[in-house]
Amino acid sequence: MALLATNTLVQDCRDVNPVVRGLSLRTLGSMQSPSVVELLTSAVARGLEDNSPYVRRCAALAAASLHKVSPNAVTDGEIWDLLYRHLGDRDGQTVAACLCALEEVFSQEAGVVLSNKLGQYLVGSLHSFPAAVQRVLLQFLLKYSPKSKTQVFDHLNRLDDSLTGSSSLAVTLSCLEVFCHLTADLPKVKAKAYKAAWTAIKKHLPRERNEEIVSALIDYLSLTEFPASVCEQDYRKLFCRDDDPQYLMNRKIGFLCKLIVADNAEDVLSEFAACVRRVSPESVKEMVQNLAQTMRARPEVEKNCAEFLVRLMEMENSRVLDCVVQALPLVVFQDGSHWEAVTSCLTRHFRKLTSPTARVACVEVIGWHGVGLEETPEVLSTILEEWLESPEEADGDEGGQGHSQDLWQGQETFPAFRRHSGSFASGGGDTAAGGGAVVSSRSQQQLQQQQQQKRQLKVALLGAMVRACMSHPARVQPVLCRVMERCARDSDRAVRERALFLHTLLKVTAQRKMAEHAGEGLDL
Repeated sequence: MALLATNTLVQDCRDVNPVVRGLSLRTLGSMQSPSVVELLTSAVARGLEDNSPYVRRCAALAAASLHKVSPNAVTDGEIWDLLYRHLGDRDGQTVAACLCALEEVFSQEAGVVLSNKLGQYLVGSLHSFPAAVQRVLLQFLLKYSPKSKTQVFDHLNRLDDSLTGSSSLAVTLSCLEVFCHLTADLPKVKAKAYKAAWTAIKKHLPRERNEEIVSALIDYLSLTEFPASVCEQDYRKLFCRDDDPQYLMNRKIGFLCKLIVADNAEDVLSEFAACVRRVSPESVKEMVQNLAQTMRARPEVEKNCAEFLVRLMEMENSRVLDCVVQALPLVVFQDGSHWEAVTSCLTRHFRKLTSPTARVACVEVIGWHGVGLEETPEVLSTILEEWLESPEEADGDEGGQGHSQDLWQGQETFPAFRRHSGSFASGGGDTAAGGGAVVSSRSQQQLQQQQQQKRQLKVALLGAMVRACMSHPARVQPVLCRVMERCARDSDRAVRERALFLHTLLKVTAQRKMAEHAGEGLDL
């Protein structure tokens, strides 16, 4: 059947209709059978000399298919020479097809080689080809290196029309890549090329309705060395439209974070606030993370970002609040006064948190940046009570109050520390007294995740309590003793050792302070 089909297709390659000839070549090339190599070789050579541009294009693509079946049939014969000869074809699509075929043929040798003569020809004739062909040829021109700076500037002048005046956004970006390649050693010329390219790009944005092209453009601007400073004045052109899909809004928000400066921070953050209700909570978390990176690079926008974070937390949306709080540990304010507004808002809304990860982040943020607030002891006490009232912790609360004053009465250590001193030395793990059977319906991964979240909450609560005790000793001391006693009897080794470390640190610090005051003659 293959031989019969091959004979029929070979006869069709001589048909009067060029469409039939081209389709026959494409079908022959798609058969991928060693039995058609000899007939396909002669058909491809004959097709490359055809008068019809369509047939020549099909023959070039069939040559690439022939090379997959029999590489020697292409490299040892006249086909590769015919492909090179047709790089000067008057039909642009034929030129592109021949370049793609040669790239496939010589893929083991770093692809097609563009000589100086061929490079000059492609640059000079680029404007006469359609946009789709220009895009392909510009990608191949990245392999071309002119011999002198005179040639470089000559090529730049010829390509300038494609960079600034093309009706295709893809051609503009491809041409910009060639400009960057040719001006690698000319930084001032490259900077001018970026500005000229952005002037052309921003003309396309308002009328570009293909969301995939806009998304690809933003990815290009974000992932390449394109300077964000060139786009700062035109930030409004990247604002989200009402009909933008979710993924495109995420792309725009991520790139707008790089454009924030003191002059436009208020406008950009107002746009973000309008988009928050239209994007997913995870996108809100990513937005806060991007803003954290922006603040590290540009401290002058910290005040605007702090006000924006407060605005987000005050929204009546618990999922948004969870995602914002989860990202807060990544935020760094060089001016620490901005934390006062953020942590103060957090202490007012912490009860709305539903995610365990968000509650851990809340405790960490308050412990590091909000210990000076008057509300901090009550907030930490509330979180502690909720933890102690949980089913897995309720059975172990006996005796916690009875030992709460040991640290402050000069005892050597908590009874819980004395009970577990052997396990600290030996490295053995204890089993919780109130532990029950593991629910069979839960997977092991979910259980490990829950245990990790509980461990993080306990460790964060310990650290926050110790720091708060320095600012509010009278109000925090009883609560700190209780949480430290409970953590000292915890089944998790990491929690126990953290509690022991902090207890020892407080004890040594207290003894040092007492010795200093005694040396000064103070009555303690």
